[in-house]
Amino acid sequence: DETATIGDNDDPKLSIIKYTIHRYAGITTATNSLLKDTADNILAWLSGWIAKKVVVTRNAKIIAAMNAAPKKPSLAKFDDIITMINTSVDPAIKATSFLMTNTSGLNVLSEVKDAMGRYLLQPDPTQPDQYLIRGKRIVEVADKWLPNGGTASAPTYPLYYGDLSQAVTLFDRENLSLLTTNIGGGAFEKDQTKIRVIDRFDVEATDTEAFVAGSFSTIADQPANFAASSATTTDGK
Repeated sequence: DETATIGDNDDPKLSIIKYTIHRYAGITTATNSLLKDTADNILAWLSGWIAKKVVVTRNAKIIAAMNAAPKKPSLAKFDDIITMINTSVDPAIKATSFLMTNTSGLNVLSEVKDAMGRYLLQPDPTQPDQYLIRGKRIVEVADKWLPNGGTASAPTYPLYYGDLSQAVTLFDRENLSLLTTNIGGGAFEKDQTKIRVIDRFDVEATDTEAFVAGSFSTIADQPANFAASSATTTDGK
């Protein structure tokens, strides 16, 4: 109504997210003889190796924060996964949502077949070694970093869905910091070079409704949706 008083918007509700910066650090030691005698740039290689460890450390903390996501009932059939994709997160973030499981879980999913014996996982047309379910990308994480639940004889596999960038926030106070010395920390006496790495950050769940945590032990093959029927001719046979 052009003459009516304009009402209030349905404004978003804000909440305080508390975080505490933690320091993650370590020292790698190499002998000076090794650094002198090799033609390869060992220090550069070690720096790259340390950088990978930093990524692993951060990812481990992100996965731990993902456990704050709402839990979904155990998935037993392929339709349960479709229902999770269709109903478990706000439609506004469906476009950026994806599935995540570990290597063992992906192997189980990749073997699920339809009634005609065809595999239900769809290869990504742009990356044939990647899989999709209803157009949603499946991100694979090694079992070492995203372990199974249950027991060794009866494991349960994780299956997350949603937009992780909205569900979890990485508070980065100080990115990877490297410092080398061949004098301090006992390096001088032992003719060594020491590389110290420091990383300072925290990870907190910020929107628990943007991500859901599901699990499954097995996913049943789809049953046939047709049945044999008998026909009757005009002569009763």
